[in-house]
Formats: sequence, C-alpha cells, structure tokens
Amino acid sequence: MAASKNGACVAALLIAALPGIDGAWAAGDNPALSVVPAPSGPAGLATADPPVLRYGVLYADAAGRSHVQYCDLKNFAFKSYAPPAPPQYVGAPPGDVASMAYAVLPVGYVGPWHAAPGPQWVITLSGRWSVEATDGTVMEQGPGEIQFNADAGSTPQGPDGRAGHLTRQVGPAPTVQLIVSVKPQSGGAGTEPCQPVPR
Repeated sequence: MAASKNGACVAALLIAALPGIDGAWAAGDNPALSVVPAPSGPAGLATADPPVLRYGVLYADAAGRSHVQYCDLKNFAFKSYAPPAPPQYVGAPPGDVASMAYAVLPVGYVGPWHAAPGPQWVITLSGRWSVEATDGTVMEQGPGEIQFNADAGSTPQGPDGRAGHLTRQVGPAPTVQLIVSVKPQSGGAGTEPCQPVPR
C-alpha cells in the first residue's frame, strides 16, 4: 500500500481518536460505524471511496485462547470536520479514549507471552513488529497499519502456559507505535473478533 494512503489512514484514525470529536457533528448526527469481518490482509485503507478502514485484531475467545483476525470499519460521514474546511470522510472507532502513549520497540525486542493491559488501538508509525497468538497465528504490521488488542481474557494454554501474545520487533530499525487505550465497558459485545468493545 502506498505511503500516502498509509499516512491518510493513520491521520484518519488519530483524528477520530482525539477527544472532542463528537463536537464535529450536530447532536445525534454522529453515525455509528459498522464493524464487519474482513479477508485476511494488510491493515490500512482497504477502499478509498467510500472508505473502508481495515485493521487487525488480537482477541481472546470464550475458552481463553488468543487469535488474530482482520476487520473493517465502515459508514464514515462525509462532512466538514472543522468548518469552513471542505468535507472529508470522518469516523470514530468503537470505544471511549482513556489515554494515549508512544512506545519504541528497540531492535531485537521480544516481549514474552502476556496479555494487553487493557483494550487498545496500536498504530505503527515506523518500523515493523509482530504478535503471535496462542493459536500460533502471527500478524506482522508496519507503518500506517492498525491493530486492536483485546486479548485481556486470554488464559494459560498448553504445557508451557502461553497466554495472550508474544511481541517481536522485526527488521533493522526500531519500531515506533502510538497506543490509544480505550475504556473497558461492562456488558460488552463478547468475544467476536470484529466487535472490539471489550467486556
């Protein structure tokens, strides 16, 4: 995917994640984004007009096993985000933002098996990295790609007690990430991977 498309994808997510986005719409005018399963493939801008934002998900199923899946965010609104600026596509991912942080994975970094500390969006700004789920699936991401971590419900699996995911920095350059943590919600959508509103 072209760097300009990746940059547009990251910019759209960052704009959507910032507090106060609801002020860009009239009351009750903020459309809910539909979240649907997507074919496996790189995260980023899947289609441009109308936009579909593809992202990877690391999640735990009801039995506590972790898996990876790709999902699509749809139903963006085409309107001015900050009048008098011209219209653009704007959407808000599921979840209320709790905090934002940067992370740098040094070359050679390996994070042993662990679950995410809570539900979070991880946007890769530069470099490459991967996560391995307890089912053995590996998802690798690079600049402009987006992942949602919802594996806090993962429980020890197998003789070595693997839970959550294994993180690895990939390649010759450090990996720079923006992490947007979202507030857990009680009575969430359950363990379906494309409904990333955690319990």
